[in-house]
Amino acid sequence: MTEREDLVWTLVHAVVLALLYVLTGHLSFALFQQDSVVTVTIFIPEGIALAAVLIYGYRVVPGIFVGQLLLALSSGLAWEPAVGISLSNAAEAIIAYKLFHYFKLDKSLAHIRDLIGLFLLILLALQPLSALMGNGILFFAGVTPQAASFENIFFWWFGNAMGQLLIAPMLLIFYARQLQINYRVLALTVLVFALLNYAVQVLWGVSNVSLLLVATLPFAIYLSTVDLPAATLGTLTLVLTSLYYYHVGIGTFVSSADSSSSLIDLNVFILNHIILVLIIGVLFREKNAAIASLRSMAHYDRLTGLPNRHLLNETLNHSLYLCEQYGRESMICFMDLDGFKRVNDTYGHATGDRLLKEVARRIKNTLRPTDAMLRLGGDEFLLVLNDSGYEGAQARLTRVQHAVRTIEYIGNHRVAVSASIGVANCPRDGLKPDDLIDASDQAMYQAKKAGKDTIVYATNSLSDP
Repeated sequence: MTEREDLVWTLVHAVVLALLYVLTGHLSFALFQQDSVVTVTIFIPEGIALAAVLIYGYRVVPGIFVGQLLLALSSGLAWEPAVGISLSNAAEAIIAYKLFHYFKLDKSLAHIRDLIGLFLLILLALQPLSALMGNGILFFAGVTPQAASFENIFFWWFGNAMGQLLIAPMLLIFYARQLQINYRVLALTVLVFALLNYAVQVLWGVSNVSLLLVATLPFAIYLSTVDLPAATLGTLTLVLTSLYYYHVGIGTFVSSADSSSSLIDLNVFILNHIILVLIIGVLFREKNAAIASLRSMAHYDRLTGLPNRHLLNETLNHSLYLCEQYGRESMICFMDLDGFKRVNDTYGHATGDRLLKEVARRIKNTLRPTDAMLRLGGDEFLLVLNDSGYEGAQARLTRVQHAVRTIEYIGNHRVAVSASIGVANCPRDGLKPDDLIDASDQAMYQAKKAGKDTIVYATNSLSDP
C-alpha cells in the first residue's frame, strides 16, 4: 500500500468512526437514560471507539476526537468543555491501545486471560480515568454543579463501562472471525432473540428479573458454546430490545413502582448476559482449540509438521481401499537417510533437526497431492505413492533421492546425506498395513547393504524394474 492509499484509508476510518460515534451517541442519550451528557445505562460509542483503536491502532484516534466533539456540540455543550472532553476521550483511546499491548493481550480474545484482561482494563483503568477527566472538565466549565459531580462520575463510569463491555468484545470477536461468519445464522439469531424477549417481557408479562434470566440466559449461554459471534449478537439484541421496552414504558423493568430499583434490575440483567456469555463462550473456544492442538500434536510430527505413526494405518488403509475398489496400485516406500548420524554427532542435534526439516520440505515439493509422506521417527520416513506403477514410482523416487543428495549446507555446516529406499507394492506385497510396512522395511535394509543411496523393490521378480 502506498503512502497516499494509506492516508486515504486513514481518513476513511476516521470519518466512518466519527459518524458512528455521533449516531450511536445520540441513540444512547435518547434511549438509555441521561443526565445532561451522561448516560446511566449504556454509552455505545465508547465500545465502538475501544474496538476500533485496538483493531486499527492510532490512525482512528482523530475520528474519536471529531466524533466526540460533534456529539458534545450537538448535545448543547459549549466549545471549551466539548473540546476538553473530546481530548480526554482521544487520550483514553491512546492509553487503551498502549495498555492492551503492554499486557500482551490478544485482540481476537482467543483466551480467557485476554477477555479478563480487557474487562479489568475497562473497569479499573479506562473508565475511572475517563469519568474523572470528563466530569472534572464539566465541573470547571460550570456545566454540572458540585452536588451532582460525584453522582455523574459514577454514571459516567458505569455507562461507558457497560458500553465497552457490551460492544468492544463483540466487535473484536467478529473482526477475528470475519471470514468464518455465516450471515444467515446471524440474521436468524437476531430474529429469534428479539421474538424471545418480546414474548417473555411483553406477551407473557414476566415481571421478575430472575424469571427473565431463566427464560433467556440458558439459550444465550448454549449458543456461546456453539457460535460465539452469534451469541454476542443475540446478547446485543436482548439488551437493545430490553432498553427500548424500558424507554417506552413496557416490559419487565417498568413493573416496579421504584424506578431506581427497576434500573438496577435492568443493569443486573444486562451484566449477567454480557459477562456469562463472553466468559463461557471464550472458555469453550479455548477448550476446543486446546483439544484440536492436542490432536494435532498426537497425529503430526512437531519438528517437520508431517503426519506421524498415529496416522500410518489410516494412510495405508486409504491406499488399500484404492487397490481393492478400483484396482489401482500404490507404492509404499520406506526411506532412511544415509549419513544423518554423522551430521548429528559432528554438528549436534540442532543441526540434525534443521536437516530433517529441510529433507521433509524438499521431498514434499517432489510429491503429488495424491501422495503422502510420514515421519516414523528419527531419520525414517514413509512415502506413499498412490495410483502409481513401478515406472512412475521409479521416476519420482529418483527425484526424491536427488532432492536429498543436493542438500549441501545446513546453516554454515557442510553436510552430505542421501536416501536409501525400500519399496513394497500394494496389492502384490500385501493387503494389510503391517505386511506392506514389513516388506518395504526389509527392502530398505537391502538398499543399505547394496551401497546406500539405492532403491530396492520388495517383489523379487521386479527387483530390477
